[in-house]
Amino acid sequence: MVGLGIVGLGRWANAHASAAARSESVGFVNCFARSEESRQRFMTANGIAASARSLEELLEDPAVEAVVVSSPNDVHASQIRTIIEAGKPVLVDKPMSVDVAEGLEVVRLSRESGVPVGVAHHARRLAGHRAAKAWIDSGAGRVRTAHGDFSNNRGGAMKPDAWHRSVRGSEAGVLIQVGIHQVDTLLYLLGPVSSVNARFAYEALGPQIPDAAVVTMQHVDGAVSVVSSSWTTPSHYRTDLLATGGNLMYTLDHGHWSSGNVDDFGALVLDTGDGERTTMPSSKGDPLRDQLEELGRSVLDGAPMAVDPMAGLRAVAVVEGSVVSARRDGAPVELEALLRAAGADETEVGDFLTP
Repeated sequence: MVGLGIVGLGRWANAHASAAARSESVGFVNCFARSEESRQRFMTANGIAASARSLEELLEDPAVEAVVVSSPNDVHASQIRTIIEAGKPVLVDKPMSVDVAEGLEVVRLSRESGVPVGVAHHARRLAGHRAAKAWIDSGAGRVRTAHGDFSNNRGGAMKPDAWHRSVRGSEAGVLIQVGIHQVDTLLYLLGPVSSVNARFAYEALGPQIPDAAVVTMQHVDGAVSVVSSSWTTPSHYRTDLLATGGNLMYTLDHGHWSSGNVDDFGALVLDTGDGERTTMPSSKGDPLRDQLEELGRSVLDGAPMAVDPMAGLRAVAVVEGSVVSARRDGAPVELEALLRAAGADETEVGDFLTP
C-alpha cells in the first residue's frame, strides 16, 4: 500500500477517502486541515490513524509517500509548490490554480523537479468520455461542434461565509467550481483551445459571483464547443459531440458522481443519421479510485500522471479568459495573450497550443 496524505478536509476530501477505501494499492495515512475539529472528524469517519497541524508536519511523516490537495482553490498552487519541494508526488483537485501565472509556475516546477503532479479532472475518466475519445481517435468522425453542460443547485444553498464566495478566483463562480469539469472534458476530447468568449449571469449569489455561465471555445484543430453551467438548477450532466461520422450523446445521472459504480449510471449513444441509435460499448472504471491509484504508481515508478500540469493550465486559462471576456460583454479573448502576459516563453506557448 502506498501511503497518502490529504490536505483540506471538506466535502470532497470524504469522496477521496471513500475512493481510497475501494483500493488495494493506496490508502490515506495522515491528514491536515487548520481546524483540529475537522481533523478529528475526518480521522474518525475514515479510519485514519494520524493527523498533522501543518502541511510541513504532514510532509515530514515518512508514511506519507504522496499527497492529495483538496483545499480551497486559492491555495492550491502554493501548496503544490511546498509538496514538490518535499519531493513527493501530488494530485490536486481542480482547478490546479486560480490564474494562468500560478498555473504556469506549477508547470515549470513539475518539469524542473521531475516530481509527478496530476490534476483531479476525474470527469474525463468517465467511461462514456473515454469511449468517445476512442471513437474520435479511430477516425470514425471529425467533431465540428460540441456542447457540454454540468449544472447543479448547490450554489443556491451556499452559506454566506463559504470560501467559494471570497477566495481569489471566486469571480468565475460556477465556471471554476462546476463548469470547469466540462471545460477539461472538451479539452480532452477536442484538444487545446486558442480563444474563448463568455457571458455570465448573476442572481442567487450577488453581483460579484456568477451562478450561470456560457462559454464558447475555439479549438486549435477547428472545432467549436460550448460549455454551459448553472448553480441553481437541478443536477444535469450531458456531453454532445456532433461529428461527420455521427452524433455522440453522453448523459450521466449526477447523483452518483462520487460513487465507485458511477459508470453504471452513464450512457453513450451514437446517432449516425440513418434512424438508428446505438449504445456504444465502454469499459467501466472508478474515476476517483483510478486517479488515486495512478498517484500511487507515480510513487513507485516516477511516471507522469495522465492529467498533467499543462492540462490543468489549459483549463485554468479557459476560465481566466472567460472572466475577461464576460467583463468585456462577451468579446473574444486569445489565450496566447494570457500566457504571454504571465511570462510564458515560445516553447511553453507552443506546448499549450499543441494537440
